[in-house]
Amino acid sequence: QWQSAYYQDHPLVGKIYATADKRWISENELQEAIHHTRILLLGETHTNPDHHSGQANIIHQWMPADRKVALVMEMLTYDDWQPYTNKHMSTEELTNTLEELAGVWKWHLYQPLVQLKQDHQLPMIGANLTREQRSQYAGNDQCQITREQTTLDFCELMDDSQQAEIKQLIYDAHCDYLPYEHTGSLMNTQIAKDASFALSLANVDATHKAVLIAGAVHVRKDIGVPVHLHQLGETAVSVAFINVDPDITDPEKYIEQSKPDQSLNSQFDYVYFTPSERNQDPCVEFAEQLKKMKKTK
Repeated sequence: QWQSAYYQDHPLVGKIYATADKRWISENELQEAIHHTRILLLGETHTNPDHHSGQANIIHQWMPADRKVALVMEMLTYDDWQPYTNKHMSTEELTNTLEELAGVWKWHLYQPLVQLKQDHQLPMIGANLTREQRSQYAGNDQCQITREQTTLDFCELMDDSQQAEIKQLIYDAHCDYLPYEHTGSLMNTQIAKDASFALSLANVDATHKAVLIAGAVHVRKDIGVPVHLHQLGETAVSVAFINVDPDITDPEKYIEQSKPDQSLNSQFDYVYFTPSERNQDPCVEFAEQLKKMKKTK
């Protein structure tokens, strides 16, 4: 039963696309494909509740009886969440702590994942950088992260085409309100964040599997966390939950930045199509948010 109200009757809704084979697969086939994977990346639209329930369902089926799964979360900073990583809390205590440390996120939408953690006593690990750390990386004066005696160097990791892709995504996301020449610092921050996510995943105890919960752009194989995991000698499977577009029924048209030589295969391993929680152009919403921000000043 879909929770998102829009485009539930779209022909792609509920389908899973295997990008390498360019074919549709069932949930059982997806589970067979990821069965032996130690690191799983689950991309999302943060505001779509169907993405979070879908993530919880995949993890629940993927989780072996004799091995726990660590939930590695974009929503939590590594440093701030470290004291709570393995702390046993009641659901009320956990919810209150999440709201206190990361209240900017809509935690009621993540209830399926929170409940999964509680039901199976799974460790929850912060993956993100603090605001101060993000500011340090924005200037590109620093391009290394050291955590738990592991150093990840992402200096000049991305080539010109990868950098251009990230900058274009940032520019498009700001709907022409951000001058293109200002995208560089945000690109540096995004690359640093993805490096941080990769470190949190790679440092999960070898007795556990690890799953990343993050925005879909972060799990892209060409510019996201997988690039950094490769630096660490790790591999992962990338699954993106994607909102359907009412005007697009060809799965290969669902790519972030259209290029003649690019396909979904270069971005994700699997794509799970869902209804959308919005029926409005994101740039219209963005403009409305800016108006509200100006009124509150």
